[in-house]
Amino acid sequence: MADVAAAAPPAATRYDRRKEAIVNAAAGLINRHGLRDATLAVVAAEIGLNLKSLRHYFARREDLVAEAFLRSVALHRDLVVTAMAEEGLEARIRAFVANYFAMQARVARGEQPPFVHFGDLRALTSPQLEAVGAEYNMLFRDLRRLLMGPVPVDRAVLNAHTHMLLSQLLWSVVWLYDYLPDDYPRVADRFADIIMGGIAARPIDPAGYRLPPPPSPREGERLSQESFLRAATELINAQGYRGAAVDRISSQLNVTKGAFYHHNDTRDALVVACFERTFGFIRAAQDATAGDGRDNLARVTAAAASLVDRQMSPEGVLLRTSALSAVGWDLRAELARRMALFTTRFAGMLNDGLTDGSVRRCDLRIAAEMVTATINSAEELDRWVPGLDRAHAGDLYVRPLLVGFTAGLG
Repeated sequence: MADVAAAAPPAATRYDRRKEAIVNAAAGLINRHGLRDATLAVVAAEIGLNLKSLRHYFARREDLVAEAFLRSVALHRDLVVTAMAEEGLEARIRAFVANYFAMQARVARGEQPPFVHFGDLRALTSPQLEAVGAEYNMLFRDLRRLLMGPVPVDRAVLNAHTHMLLSQLLWSVVWLYDYLPDDYPRVADRFADIIMGGIAARPIDPAGYRLPPPPSPREGERLSQESFLRAATELINAQGYRGAAVDRISSQLNVTKGAFYHHNDTRDALVVACFERTFGFIRAAQDATAGDGRDNLARVTAAAASLVDRQMSPEGVLLRTSALSAVGWDLRAELARRMALFTTRFAGMLNDGLTDGSVRRCDLRIAAEMVTATINSAEELDRWVPGLDRAHAGDLYVRPLLVGFTAGLG
C-alpha cells in the first residue's frame, strides 16, 4: 500500500483547479464567439472572477489561448493513441472516429469540459502560433501513422488522406449539434462508413472535372474591388480574423488606407464581400453541372473537383468558414446560414444520385457535409502535400471521398 500511495499522482491544488476552470471557460468562449471576442475580461466574467485575479494565472490573453489550444491538441492525440491499439486499418479508423464522437457527446452532456476547435488556430500570434503549430503537426503525424496499412502508399496520397480525415472530423462541429448526444454513436458509425466506403456507387475519375481558371485582372484594374477581395481572402485564410485588418490588406496591395476606404466602407463590409465572392464561385460550380446529361455523382464530383482546383489558384482561392469569426455575431449567423444552403444543395444532388444509382446507399445528410468540408479544407492541402501539382489536386483530394479510404489506402 505504501508503494501505491507513493506512486499516486498528487491531488490537484486549488490553484490547479482554478487554472483549469479558466482554460475550460476560454475554450467554450472561443468555440461560441471566436478568438477575437474571447478576451481576458470576458473569460473572467464567465467564471465570476475579477480581471486582476485572472491575471494571477494568465498575465496575457495569448498565453491563455495557447494553453487552451495545446490541451485540445493533447486530447486529440490521446484519441489516436487509443485507436492505434486496434488491429487493422479499418478497425483503427473506426475506433478513432467513434472515440472522437464519444468525446463530443460527453462535452454536449456536460460530462467533460469543452475543448477548443481548431478553426481559429491561424489567428494566434508568435511565439504561441509556433508552439501550438508544432503540436498540431505532431497530431497530424500521429494520425498519419494510424492510416498506414500493410501496403506502402505514396506519401502524397497518405498525407492527403490524413488531412481529409482530420479536416472532416474538425468540420463536424459545424453540423453535429443538430443531433442529440444519444445519437452520436450512430452518427459516428455513418460517418465512418462514408470515410471507409466513399459515396460513389460506380467507378469515377475526378481528374477531368475542372472549370477554367478565373481571369486575372488587367494592369489598369489592379486596385479593383476584386483585387481587394483576393488580398483580404488570402490574408484572412492565412491569419484568421487578424488578416481582416485594414493595415494588413493595404500593405498587401501596397496602397494607403484612403485607397482601401475608397473601395470598402468598413472592414466588416469587406469580409461580407469576400463571402459573397466565395458564394458566387460555389454557386457557379454547382450550376455548371446542371442540365448536361451527367448523372448526379458526376455532378457532385465536377463541382467538388472544380472548387478544389480553384482553391489551389491564388486568383480563385475561397474564403474558409473560419473567417466567420472576423465579423459580428449577427452577420456570422446569417453568413453561416447562407453557406449551409450550398450544403443542402449538395444533399439534393446526392439524394437524386441515390435514385439514379450513381451514389451508394449512405447517410446523405452527413455525406453532403463531407463534400462541403472537402472544398473548405482544400485551401490547406498544399501545406500538407508539399510540391502538389495543381492539375492533380482534384484527383488526390476528391477521390478519397468518392471511393473511400479502403480503396485509397488498401
